[in-house]
Amino acid sequence: MTNNRANGPGRMGRAALVAGLIAGLGTMPGWAVEIAADSAAGWCESLSGFAYPDLRIDSTELRLDEMSGETSLPPHCVLTGYMEERKGVDDVAFSTGFELRLPLDWNERFYFQGGGGTDGSIRPAVGTNTAGQPPALTMGYAVVSTDAGHTGSNGRDASFGLDPKARIDWGYNSLDLVTGVSKSLLQSAYDMAPRYSYLVGASNGGRQGLTAAQRFANHFDGIIAGAPIISQSRGHVATAWDLAAMAEIAPRDAEGRPLLSEAYSQADTDLIFAEMIAQCDGLDGLEDGIIDLPLRCQYDPSPIVCEGEKTDSCITAVQAEAFVKVHEGARNAAGEQLYAPFPYDPGSDFRRWKLGTATEWPNNNPRATNTSIRYVFMTPPDPDFDSFAFDFETDPATLEGSAEFSSANSPNMDAFRFAGGKVIVYHGTGDQGVSAIDTVDWYDAMIERYGSAEAVQDFARLYLMPGVGHVSGGTGPELFDGLDALVAWVEDGVAPGHLPVSGGTPDRERLLCVYPAETRYYAASAAFICE
Repeated sequence: MTNNRANGPGRMGRAALVAGLIAGLGTMPGWAVEIAADSAAGWCESLSGFAYPDLRIDSTELRLDEMSGETSLPPHCVLTGYMEERKGVDDVAFSTGFELRLPLDWNERFYFQGGGGTDGSIRPAVGTNTAGQPPALTMGYAVVSTDAGHTGSNGRDASFGLDPKARIDWGYNSLDLVTGVSKSLLQSAYDMAPRYSYLVGASNGGRQGLTAAQRFANHFDGIIAGAPIISQSRGHVATAWDLAAMAEIAPRDAEGRPLLSEAYSQADTDLIFAEMIAQCDGLDGLEDGIIDLPLRCQYDPSPIVCEGEKTDSCITAVQAEAFVKVHEGARNAAGEQLYAPFPYDPGSDFRRWKLGTATEWPNNNPRATNTSIRYVFMTPPDPDFDSFAFDFETDPATLEGSAEFSSANSPNMDAFRFAGGKVIVYHGTGDQGVSAIDTVDWYDAMIERYGSAEAVQDFARLYLMPGVGHVSGGTGPELFDGLDALVAWVEDGVAPGHLPVSGGTPDRERLLCVYPAETRYYAASAAFICE
């Protein structure tokens, strides 16, 4: 699977050009190809002549002193291109756009930066990393990002779903297109192919990572998939389930519309989570006000249900019922699970996902503002569909077709495993948008397929992050160096063990345990260990 060094002829005489620019005439210690600064402008501009099927290079620009937030980026060439430009449904213009950043000091590695939401824009290809880690571009990676085949008004614009090809492009085809053209561009630009290729993404980017492993086994040597939306079509059943549960108990405006943010006051949720900690804090062996084993928490809110009138020191019976309902997960009338349950985790982003902050219509939580179910996941699309009116007996069937292009929950990783690929998956158990239990179920299905956890850990390792919300945020520690761990696994054969993680509220250090190991506190050693 490893991309071996290639020294074939470059296009348009670029091999001769690069040969004169490479410091030391080749590989430097630690692997590096260095483009001389005084010749870099011509090198960057020459990439505009690169020829590739159905590709238009829109621009090339040398940037010597760019900043990404507070991070200084190294000198690099930025190339923007578009593939498969066309007019689609309703005469809308479509293409797969991408940005490739090529550092002058290249470490001979390729980095695909995963997207997010419904994509629709070309994000700066700086190499977004795991929380607290520097952008990959600063470490010498060549980085690419893509709009995944369409242009949207924002990261949640799902109107592209009216076009059948745009659905497939977003689901997996643009990932394939951009990876192929990027590797060819690197071969042409540096006169060699990348030694190793990586994909790092979270949320939809995490789904892209597992999609790559399951559909394009030879594209990447290593993948990091954070909070992956692996069962996205069924995940939208959970969206409707949450809306229905919250709407049932929320107060109404003058037109009778539910105001979800007021279903629970802040005092209500504080009370709920305090009781959750009281019930489940000691599961890990230490009562410290933190639940480190939320998947083991079997929460019962009945002790805080009001016996009489509602006050700030209790919640109503219907509030308790709704809270349990959304955590138990979507079901039909026969009791069949339509989407995975959600862990009871007091560090969760419950208010953000289930409630929002709007005090008047329309609601502003991601469940209420999500139009993807109407445009992308229902077949055929129904732009006028009301998610509050979802029928859990019949409507789930309308989402099944979209699983063909969007789901990444197959336990069949045979080709990726055979090719030597490695994947690190992490998921916050406080994630109220995408259930960590869905990810656990997928991983358990792989254990069943391959016979043991040890067999799966040979190529795929899962880390659960207590207290962490969707991708990041929450109260749990989230700062860990996933990329270094992945590179060591791929390139040196050193499999990642239990990884150090820090941060959170309160700030603390823990170990991210390799699933199915769990964290335990031992008083004799005054330390948490994984077992």
